[in-house]
Order: sequence, then structure tokens, then C-alpha cells
Amino acid sequence: MTLYRSNTFLALLAAFFYFVASSSAAEPSQRGGITFTVIALSNLPYENLYYRNGQKVTPIEIRKGRRSESYSLASAEFIELLTDHEDPELQYRLIAKAPLVTGTSQMLYFLRESGSNKEGTRPLGLFGIDDSEAAFPDSSFRFINFINAPLLLEFNKKRFGLKPGQSEVHRLNLTEAGSFTSFLVKDIQGKVLGGTRLFSHAASREMVLIFPPKQGKKRLDIRYFSD
Repeated sequence: MTLYRSNTFLALLAAFFYFVASSSAAEPSQRGGITFTVIALSNLPYENLYYRNGQKVTPIEIRKGRRSESYSLASAEFIELLTDHEDPELQYRLIAKAPLVTGTSQMLYFLRESGSNKEGTRPLGLFGIDDSEAAFPDSSFRFINFINAPLLLEFNKKRFGLKPGQSEVHRLNLTEAGSFTSFLVKDIQGKVLGGTRLFSHAASREMVLIFPPKQGKKRLDIRYFSD
């Protein structure tokens, strides 16, 4: 199986965003305000980040390897991220923009450098998913495939496929004390690509993001985020 590198990363994220957005309930967009968090999937070359909230510009603090804190966004159809402008006469520069998912009041955005130098292309890719309790409840795991090939996952004694860019949530009947659940990743030929035992408890949500191996490595780059 050939694994993609960074030049196809944005295409996969775009497919992922389309999959999530198109599968949302057919309800009016939530223009009355949402909350959102951000996860940076790569190091960002900006000292300061902000988002536009109506007429106000508010700083965002990115946490390495973790979600950001929760931020409020007033009536809007898009989220816009900005940084300080190089021109002292212009205060801010738009570096990323993405729509809101229809029918939710809670969003999670993934953020990464676009790697593109094309004129008119924004330097950061920003892609959002529904992060509400209905879409991603407590006592559950969300798996996301960021590889340009389908995967087979074995989790909680069940087997399921994940297409490139696809997300899937599995809810468990966990206790407050928590427990370990086995997790295995295979290619479609059945070759084991990685695995471990994942711990969680009843009041937690766990995300498992599956990336191709880092440059010079053979093992999959699997990242875990716990709420």
C-alpha cells in the first residue's frame, strides 16, 4: 500500500470535510452562534493567531498536541483566522477560512499549513467537523483516516472499514473507572499496520487520527486526543 505524503493531505481533508458536512441533518445553518475548538496538525509559522467574531478580532491560543480551549463565534456562516500583517498600515492578514457544518452549535477545526505557493491560496488549511454531543457523545471513540488508502480497523471485537478522509464514531458502555479496549489497524490485504490498547472512561471522548508514517519511519503516525 502506497501512503500519501503532504501534497495530498489537503485533498484528503477536503474529502473528509465534505463527507461530514454532507451527512449532517438537513437543518438550517446555525447562524445564531457556535462554540469551537482547534487542533493544529503541524507546527504553524505564526507567533499570533486570531479569529474574527463579528466586528471583533479575538486571539486564539494553539496548544501543541492538544485541543485549544473553547471559543465563541457569533452569528456567521464562516470562520476566519488571521495573523499580524507584515504591512504596518494593515493590522491583520486572513490566513484561513472555512464554513460551519449545518445544524450544529459545536465545531472542531483541524489546522495545518497548506504547503501550496499558488497565488490566491491561503497558507493554512482549516477543516471542521461536528463536535456536538449528538455526533460525538461521551464514552465513545472517533476514528479518522488521513491516509490515501482504505483501512480495516478492529476495535471492541468489531471490524469496520475506513475510506480515505472518513470518520467513524463507536460508543462503548464504559464505567466511571474506565477500561482498556484493543485497537488494530490493517490494510485491505489484512497486513497489520499498527495497534495498541486504548484506555477511556464513561465521561471521556477519545479521538484516534491515523496518518501515514513520518519521513524515514515505517510505523503509522497515530495520534490520540482525549477530552
